[in-house]
Amino acid sequence: MDEVVINTSKTVTLSLGSDPTDQSVSATLVHEWSGDTVKASTTCTRTGVGTYTITYGENESGSGTYYLESGGIHKVTFSYTVNGTAYTSDSYFIVYSPYISSSNFFAIHSGLSASFSSSFSTYEKKVRRIINTYCGQDFYNYTSKSITLDGNDSRSLHLPKPLYTLTTVYSDYGDSDQLLIHDSSDSTKLNLEKTRSFSPFESSWHLRFKNKITTKVNERLLGNTFKSKSDYRVTGDWGWQSVPNNVESASEILIADMMNNDSEYRNHRIISVDMDAARISFDGDFLGTTGNTEADILLMDYTTYVMDYVG
Repeated sequence: MDEVVINTSKTVTLSLGSDPTDQSVSATLVHEWSGDTVKASTTCTRTGVGTYTITYGENESGSGTYYLESGGIHKVTFSYTVNGTAYTSDSYFIVYSPYISSSNFFAIHSGLSASFSSSFSTYEKKVRRIINTYCGQDFYNYTSKSITLDGNDSRSLHLPKPLYTLTTVYSDYGDSDQLLIHDSSDSTKLNLEKTRSFSPFESSWHLRFKNKITTKVNERLLGNTFKSKSDYRVTGDWGWQSVPNNVESASEILIADMMNNDSEYRNHRIISVDMDAARISFDGDFLGTTGNTEADILLMDYTTYVMDYVG
């Protein structure tokens, strides 16, 4: 799947064997994780016979703000008509935040610049995938996104990602009885708060009703639990505003390992080496790690689950 750095431009191409009716193709951009529409249906540009492109760049020229302001998988749905029959075609790409920049990495490892500067992005991509797998989460920024969660008859509601800005929460959004239960812009509707679970990990967050919600009128209207027969649409800024320092440091270590073909046995959990038979034995926990003990320690507080290998 194609990748593009957050807050930059991306051009997506549809290639057909021939032109559709009226040489007309439109495209809609959706953020896969939230389901939010990022850019509504837009007419594509014909660049050749059966070839159409759409570019997602700045919202307005010179504004410095981009359609691709959030990390994660994005889907482009192309729509067109051939001989009276409507067709769609989907294309996907990932928007990501690099876990360490090439300038920061080579400032530490200047001796590697000549050999690896042109291939740095390949190494960063590999290491980013290792870290995401090890931690069970990514460290991208998901700006102004809405997701819907089921109620659970509890005062707290588990969140699938960290939430650094809570904007609004609706119960039963889209139904005739939808209700705005929290609005950060209205001092009379500040009924919820976000909280981290009791653990050292930077990975488990909840919404909960405040101990004393704003007014008794609100309490009678809203109750003080997330009802099991209701769903809740939560809007805000999710994920990570910036890549955590520990994640950047772990990326630096792992990229250097790859570039140096590092053979420090202790860091890689090699417990015995028989040079005569060229046989290497690994710690049994090796497949539950990044491959480097120092990186594992840096990332420990950011894991959402413990990996294990079943033989």
